[in-house]
Amino acid sequence: MAEILKEWLSKRLQRPIKWEAEEFGDIMKNGYIISCVLRSYYVIDDEKHYLMRSSNLKEDITSNWKLLREWLRGIEINLSDTDLTNIMNGKGSALLRLFYQLFLHLDKRDRINFIKEERKKASALVEKLDHRFTVNKVDEERPSVVDDLSKPLLDQRQFIDWQRKKAKEVQEIYDFIRHKYSKMLSRIDESKTPFQNPPVKPKKKPNKDKKEMDKFEKRYPCEFHNYTYEELLNLEEKALEKKNSLIDTEWAKNYMDNLFTRMHNKSDSEEFQKQLRNVLSGSLWDLSVAEEESKLDTDLAKTVMKLSQFEKQMCTQIMETKQQARNLVKNRILGEVEFADQRTQQFNQFLDNVKEEINLGVAEIDFEKRRQDMLHQRLYAEKMKRKRQHYYDICYDTMLSIVDYATKYAYFKKLLGDEIPDHFIHEWKILYFKKQPIFDLLSPMEEILKDVEFEAEKTPDEEEIIRLELDRQEALNEEEFIEYHNYLPPWKLELLIPNYDSECEDRKYEYLGSRILGHLIYTLLEIKYPYPPQRPPAELPNFFAKAILRGLPDRSITVAMQILLNTQKIHVVRLESAINFCLRKFKVEMIGCTDIELSFDKFIAAAQEEETRELIKLVKAEDEIICKSSETNSLLLLGPTPANTKQTQTPKTIPEEDITLSTAAELGRYAYESLNFGDTLTDHLLSAMIVEYIKDQEDINGFVIINYPNSYREAQILEETFSGRPPPDEGELDDRDDIYLEESISKHRKKEKDPFKDIRISRLVNDPHKKRLDNPFTSYFTCYLNLKETENILHEIFIWNLAEDNSELIDRFYAALGINYSMYYEVIEKDQLALICKYIIGDFTMPLKSYDNLFGDNVLSVLEFPTSEDKRTKSKVVKPETSNGKSKERLRRSSKLSKISFTNDLEVVKAPESLEEVHDDITRIEIIEEEEFHSKTSSGVFSVEEIKLLAGEEDWDYGELPIPEIIGVALATCWEVIEKSYINDIKQLLFGKRLQMNCLVPYTRFIKDKMEQIITLPSKKQDLISDFQKEYNDFENDWRDVHSTKNEWHCRIKDLQHHLYRICDERKLHAEQQRKSLICENWAMEELTSMVNTYISCMQAELNRSILTYQALHDFYFTMIKRSPPNDRLSSKELTKLLKESDESSGNRKGGEDKVFRQLKSAFLDLQLRNIEIDYTNNPFNTIIDNNIKFALKIIKDTNDNYRSIISREYSEIAKIVPTAKKKDESTSEDSIHTEMNFKDNALKCIEEWTMGINGEMFRADLRLLAIQYMCYKDMKLFNDQVYRTFTEIQEFINSYYLNEIKSVDRLCKYLQMAVEDGKKVPETLILEQDTFIIDPNLIQFSEPEPERDTGILKEFVNETEFKVAQLARLRTQFKIVAPKGIILLQAFIYLIQDFIFFGKESCEGPIFPDAWKQVNPEQIPKLVYTMFGDTVYVDWRDFLIYCLNIRFPTIDELLILRKTFRCIDLESTETISRQDFVSEKLWFEDDFDLEDSQAVLRINLIKHFLFELYEIAEDVMNYSAFLLALCKSSDPVEGFAMALSMAVGKKVCYLMEECHEVVCKLIKEKKYRDECYTCALKCTNQFLDKVIANVISTCEGTTIIELEYSEPLPETDKKGRKGKGQKAKKIESTLSARLPKLQKSGISRSKITQSAINVKTTFICPPCEEDTEITEEKPPEKEEVEEEQKYEPQVDVNLAYTISQAALWNVLKICLPWHFELIPEVKVTPYLEQVNAVIKELEVYTDNKDIYVCKFVKDPNVCTIIHKSKKFEALNLAQEIRKIIM
Repeated sequence: MAEILKEWLSKRLQRPIKWEAEEFGDIMKNGYIISCVLRSYYVIDDEKHYLMRSSNLKEDITSNWKLLREWLRGIEINLSDTDLTNIMNGKGSALLRLFYQLFLHLDKRDRINFIKEERKKASALVEKLDHRFTVNKVDEERPSVVDDLSKPLLDQRQFIDWQRKKAKEVQEIYDFIRHKYSKMLSRIDESKTPFQNPPVKPKKKPNKDKKEMDKFEKRYPCEFHNYTYEELLNLEEKALEKKNSLIDTEWAKNYMDNLFTRMHNKSDSEEFQKQLRNVLSGSLWDLSVAEEESKLDTDLAKTVMKLSQFEKQMCTQIMETKQQARNLVKNRILGEVEFADQRTQQFNQFLDNVKEEINLGVAEIDFEKRRQDMLHQRLYAEKMKRKRQHYYDICYDTMLSIVDYATKYAYFKKLLGDEIPDHFIHEWKILYFKKQPIFDLLSPMEEILKDVEFEAEKTPDEEEIIRLELDRQEALNEEEFIEYHNYLPPWKLELLIPNYDSECEDRKYEYLGSRILGHLIYTLLEIKYPYPPQRPPAELPNFFAKAILRGLPDRSITVAMQILLNTQKIHVVRLESAINFCLRKFKVEMIGCTDIELSFDKFIAAAQEEETRELIKLVKAEDEIICKSSETNSLLLLGPTPANTKQTQTPKTIPEEDITLSTAAELGRYAYESLNFGDTLTDHLLSAMIVEYIKDQEDINGFVIINYPNSYREAQILEETFSGRPPPDEGELDDRDDIYLEESISKHRKKEKDPFKDIRISRLVNDPHKKRLDNPFTSYFTCYLNLKETENILHEIFIWNLAEDNSELIDRFYAALGINYSMYYEVIEKDQLALICKYIIGDFTMPLKSYDNLFGDNVLSVLEFPTSEDKRTKSKVVKPETSNGKSKERLRRSSKLSKISFTNDLEVVKAPESLEEVHDDITRIEIIEEEEFHSKTSSGVFSVEEIKLLAGEEDWDYGELPIPEIIGVALATCWEVIEKSYINDIKQLLFGKRLQMNCLVPYTRFIKDKMEQIITLPSKKQDLISDFQKEYNDFENDWRDVHSTKNEWHCRIKDLQHHLYRICDERKLHAEQQRKSLICENWAMEELTSMVNTYISCMQAELNRSILTYQALHDFYFTMIKRSPPNDRLSSKELTKLLKESDESSGNRKGGEDKVFRQLKSAFLDLQLRNIEIDYTNNPFNTIIDNNIKFALKIIKDTNDNYRSIISREYSEIAKIVPTAKKKDESTSEDSIHTEMNFKDNALKCIEEWTMGINGEMFRADLRLLAIQYMCYKDMKLFNDQVYRTFTEIQEFINSYYLNEIKSVDRLCKYLQMAVEDGKKVPETLILEQDTFIIDPNLIQFSEPEPERDTGILKEFVNETEFKVAQLARLRTQFKIVAPKGIILLQAFIYLIQDFIFFGKESCEGPIFPDAWKQVNPEQIPKLVYTMFGDTVYVDWRDFLIYCLNIRFPTIDELLILRKTFRCIDLESTETISRQDFVSEKLWFEDDFDLEDSQAVLRINLIKHFLFELYEIAEDVMNYSAFLLALCKSSDPVEGFAMALSMAVGKKVCYLMEECHEVVCKLIKEKKYRDECYTCALKCTNQFLDKVIANVISTCEGTTIIELEYSEPLPETDKKGRKGKGQKAKKIESTLSARLPKLQKSGISRSKITQSAINVKTTFICPPCEEDTEITEEKPPEKEEVEEEQKYEPQVDVNLAYTISQAALWNVLKICLPWHFELIPEVKVTPYLEQVNAVIKELEVYTDNKDIYVCKFVKDPNVCTIIHKSKKFEALNLAQEIRKIIM
């Protein structure tokens, strides 16, 4: 690698690189060498390279690498901080990596090129064979021929060579000095260096030259004669004769012959040199001979011309030369042999080396490819792993949340024992959707309300828990506020307020008031947080024609185009004209300060790119044309003399700071500086120049820009410059199709960087203003033309379909906008130019205008334009059909013109010829509209009241009066504080209410647990029973049977019972007393008091907001009208809350209970003690709530009335404003009057808005307070009902517990009585625990139960591998839940099978699969599924259930019989059958069962019902077609597919090529024969008709032909009708025979004869067929019959179907294999649709109705692959496959 980099550096720096490894880092660490490399690639220029320092000082190194890092980033080389530090420290490895990156980026190479370079270096190190011979090239000297004319030149040859050498040296010195000084001059700032031209002094001629000139003048004096015309002709003839005499001389002929000889020698020498390149030995010989011959010829020529005495020596030399030639021939032959062997050996070695290099390169490439593939696989695997992990985390978190939700739901269900209130469920849903934990993180919740300052330091874990709980509560607060503000459930008004009407008038005014408030708020916020300024469009008139023309080949065509467009006042804009205009504008305006020199040659020399040079050349040509024009025209072009120029004889220098340049001159200054430095003019600069150039043109109605823009980027900048709105970026455009492109353009919106976007919003009201930039992008231009040259216009498509291969993005962009009218052309002529100008003007209306109307009378005819007679001037235009018809919309240049077309559909709208026509049309339209308006008003169609808008409606124009910025900012800040405090208060109140509601369930659980402990306290009942049992068991057994003894024990049992009763009664009384004490604690009363106070606080917050809203409306509109804010302020009043303790009570005590609270407490306690459920009628808190609501509503209404009086006063003052009348003496301006009227109109609008705003706020506050009132009632009822239900359940529990205790005592006593009667002892295990009487279960107290009787119900019994039908029914139910239509993903099906096998046994109904399936390995399930369904993505789970039935699949005959049976039942052909009909029919598999076995009969019936329900589409309705298609399976999949086709056509299909090959071939031949006959008949018919028409025209010339209408013949009812019909036919024949010639009559007679014999032979029309018929007629019929009997022809079986229609074929494929032919996510993934289409296209030609031969279709390889791969039609024994897997 180092060698290659060293060679590369040596080449780029043009000096040898001999650095060692030790000094490499020290030399390179300062970065100077790297900057030299970048300069050699023109990455940086000389000025940037001048900034680099070559020293190794630390400061210089840091400065150098700071610059280099930015330059390297420009070529996409990013250095990290570590690499930069290593390089600055001189580490060779980092530097070597940097040079390696530079080598790859700057030379546009990759790693493979680098590997090849290394291989080439390695192969160069291998020693090669030395050449056996040393071959030196001998320079050839051209043969020189000496003649009379060239002799002096040969004599002076050495002087001529010296002169040439000297001139070359002088030229090199001059170029070096010129380059040096031009470089120095380019660095000099022309603006700072005064330019002074020293006076040029004429040079004095020396005396010597002067004398020579005088002497020459005397020798050849100048003579002047006044020749006549004839004398001049004579002189010319003499000159010609002299010239001819000079040419016809002998020496001239010799000279020409000599020249021809030299030319031939030169050509021979060139051919000789070509041979030298091919064969080295031949070149040696030819060079030697050429050298000797040239020397010999030269010596011979000199000897002949000079000395004849050297003839003998010359002959001797000739002989010696010939001998040398012979020797050279021999040497050449030997050398050729040796050289050929050597070249062969070297060539073979070279080939071996090349092969080795190629193999090594291929191996390296393969290794790199495998490595890249492996890396891609790893990256993909890692990506998929992370993706799955991400999905797993999402699913895991979701499942955890669902589990938490279910757990909490079950917990509350258990606690409450009844339906859970919607309040808690709604809260859990909010937490779930907000991704917050459902369970409380902090218990109790009140901990987060404690002050942190008074608590001890908390651990980080506790702080984290508190933070998480705060986030959880904040999420709840946010969501509940949104529900509260937007009236979402549970705040939905329809559910909350009874008899609520959402369409009432109050709601309308509330909505309009909110819009007025939104206008106020967003207007103030826009003052405080202004929008970013938008780029304004160009200040140009609304031209009716704005066109872009690209591809114009010749600049001269624009002159003719301008002549044609002058009538319409459309100016042709060339880019060079705009640039030259701005440059000259800059030059003129700088007069008096600095002389600007427009040196275009200097600009061309400084330009670095070829495109810039070409543009400067065009500007130069434009400038020369302007300079050649007259001074008047130049003054008109440049305009009046600028103010900077001083019209005095002595110009005064003006400082540059005092000069104010115009926009055009400023642009010219930028262009001038860019051209001086050799930079390219930017697209923004060019677009701005075009705009300024168009502004300077006077009296124009449009323009057309020539040959600009040339790319989409340039068009984007040009559109933004003209319209102020940029088109979408290239990355935003979806260029797949014109529909997608148009959609991406319509969706584009301008993206603005708005720093205040997130804070310029209000959470309480919406912005009623119309959104900025809501309209889609539309082009500024009206026409776009791109001329594309072609060699033959006929070869191009008529409509230029734009695609990536034949167009650019700019073409497709304007085509999507509907203004692209591009065209092909061969040669642009007048008509073509006129068509282009017509598109530019925009004349698309019907009827088309003539060229004289468009361009003026005879302008096109007298136009001087080059013509071409040998080429066509056709053109083909791009008119892409857009989906929304935008091109048609742009045909109309005014909305007023479009109204005319809509008012009268029959009237044709024409394009106006001038602006006067447009104004006339507009005036006419306005008159029509006024007449329509007056007619409507007079007829009473509508009135002013009906169309009057209310303030705040959608189309309302809000009053706009200025507000001082300071006041606006203050009002906006005030509203922000109001909104923030209001939202925070509501959130805190909702949080407090939620805390109270969340305390309800723990409280109920607490009192239930407490009362349960009290009720279930232990008692002395067990002690009494134990004493009685001991006493009874200790009694003597002999006395047990005595009646008196039994009576005594019965009395004692009765006493025991009464004693136990007394204990139960005491326990019940104690529990009821404890329940009463809990009620008397009044916990519910206190909590309800807090809840009521919370809702009163909500009312207070709404009241405060309403008062502050009134104040904000007052401040806003008062400031707009009066120009200053008001002084009066509103103050809110406090509502009455419930206080538990009063500040002063009776006597000297303070802090006692409040009287109102004490009364409420006693009333509430009384209701609870009497177990009365609280509702609206008896709720003691209703009075407090109603009083507060009424008080708040009264405050709001009073405030509203107060402001209405203020508004009426302001309205009366504004209504008095009358514009001052203009007096004669005073000069009152109309602007002031207009300003007063405008102020009045806007002030009246403000008054209407103010009124609507306060009314809307009043209705809003009323509705909000009403909603709070009803929500308070609802929550209080929910809270109290839960407490009431809890205490009621406690009382019920006390009663039930008491009854259970009494029953237990009774059962105990009865048991004891039975023991006394039987005389048995009482067991010691007798227990009376709480309310339950327990007896030892090990003792038999009752007799054994009777055995279970046989019910006679049959049960299904199967072996271990077979499924029960009940199991399959359960599987069907589960599959229907997952995939109701039967189609399921293969992987999902595998997962379901695995889950059913291993988790189905957990069901109460038993396992879903048989016992044998439990032995299946889960890893074998995919293999089993693949065996059943093959390689596919989707499967039909119904096929799996059919396999599980383990029944035999039917044959084709059985299926056809079953299909026929079902269709006989289905008379209406609905393809459905009822359950009763299906079950009653005998199916094919019933014969396989033993019908005498009841189990078999049961299984048959169950299978029938199961199959019916498997394809059931409605209740007791089955689709038997799908059922039959599902049974089309066989061991051969092709046979199964043929069975499915048979079900479609209703009879057996011939699918085997062996069986139906001959029949199909016969049918195909017959079809081909019919096609040929049809073609021949058409041909003969055409010939016949052409001949008839020709004869008729030639015969009946001058005769009028009338076409008679066809009338249907009358029905043949009687003999008269038949006679009339025959007579009519005869007349037609007679008329035809009268007009036809004799030959045609004979032809008709012959045709009649042949028609009469149509039953015997076939009639033919064409001559070849007639010859065949004549031959057949000559043969006797008997021989033909014998030949037919001997010839074998295959017969078509009517019971077989050989073909099938395409519709039936597609139906079978889509029903049986929907995942291949319907469920197609991507065409590339499943190409089966295209493959089957290709096969059908190929086979449909064999039949007349495009049916498909089945045998050929199933024989196709692609179709066979689909059928075998899917395994849909292949039968399978599932039990055997299971046994294979288990074994």
